[in-house]
Amino acid sequence: NPHDLLRTPAGSSGGTGASVAAAFAQVGLGTDTGGSIRGPSTANGIVGLKPTHGLISRDGIIPLALSFDTVGPMARHVYDVAVALGVMTGIDSGDDATLKSEGRFETDYTQYLDADALDGARLGIARDFLDQDGDVDWVIEASLEVMRDAGATVVDVHLPEWLLGASGGFYITVRDREFRAQIRDYLVTLKPGFAKNLAELVEQSLRLTAPIDGTQPNPGRWSLFRQQEKSGTLSDYEYRAVIENGMPMVRTIIAGLMEAENIDAIVYPTSPRRPARVDVDLLPSGGRLRHSPARYANLTGFPDLIVPAGFTGNGLPVGISFLGRAFDEPRLLALGYAFEQLSKARRLPINTPPLEE
Repeated sequence: NPHDLLRTPAGSSGGTGASVAAAFAQVGLGTDTGGSIRGPSTANGIVGLKPTHGLISRDGIIPLALSFDTVGPMARHVYDVAVALGVMTGIDSGDDATLKSEGRFETDYTQYLDADALDGARLGIARDFLDQDGDVDWVIEASLEVMRDAGATVVDVHLPEWLLGASGGFYITVRDREFRAQIRDYLVTLKPGFAKNLAELVEQSLRLTAPIDGTQPNPGRWSLFRQQEKSGTLSDYEYRAVIENGMPMVRTIIAGLMEAENIDAIVYPTSPRRPARVDVDLLPSGGRLRHSPARYANLTGFPDLIVPAGFTGNGLPVGISFLGRAFDEPRLLALGYAFEQLSKARRLPINTPPLEE
């Protein structure tokens, strides 16, 4: 992490997040199945968008779970994210999911950027995802004050306790089974010599127990491979229950909450805790492990815009999420842009200062 070399840049698009934060590039792309655009965006102090599922083609993505997988832009400014998004949308014959965006995608999202968008906006703060890190909470509360001062109304919202408890199980049930099936479909397209299914990947991993030829053992990932290989199939009752009932129920709950409270977006800390150390980390002062907000945007397919909100006392970035309804990117970008212009919370990392002219 360019803000602190002993901290994680988060994953799995952490390379993109760190590089964009360090100004190695103006814009980057991430893929998000369960937070892999949003985690690196907040950890590295940049803007990121996990778009509505189906807004951007997934053609060419190595699948983890196509029910969740999506591509999204990452940049240092909301404007750059809006520009990138506009050239990535459209119907793609290589991905049927993009048919959902027909008549709903735009090719120029910069037209919606409005520095006054918070005036009259109504936002819901999801307090279920606070109280895990006192510094993060302080930054979020300060951000809410910025929005109120700009004319926004902020109300408290809470997800049902059963949903907070069930979301992880819903997510893993779909991810593990889809990866097992869909990675096989991808592997068979590769040239001879590569594994052709997950079972072969597991078998090959058992032969790599020490660094060799630039490769490194990854026992944590390979243990997950074993879990996924044993998970089940796309026809079993658990998978069908989540796909046919669980995910539509989550979408109905989140959308219904927004309608009931008449809010433009739900806001919360993208990561309730500061970026973790890469060696050993202690629970932040005043914090306790609770629920993670990461998977709701994937379970619903709804868009989530991350904007830099500030820094902890030890100089680590904190991001704030704006979660909206399906294909509501124009409104989220407007709100995020207005907040960005007022808060001016982004800073270049201390470990990658500007180059001398």
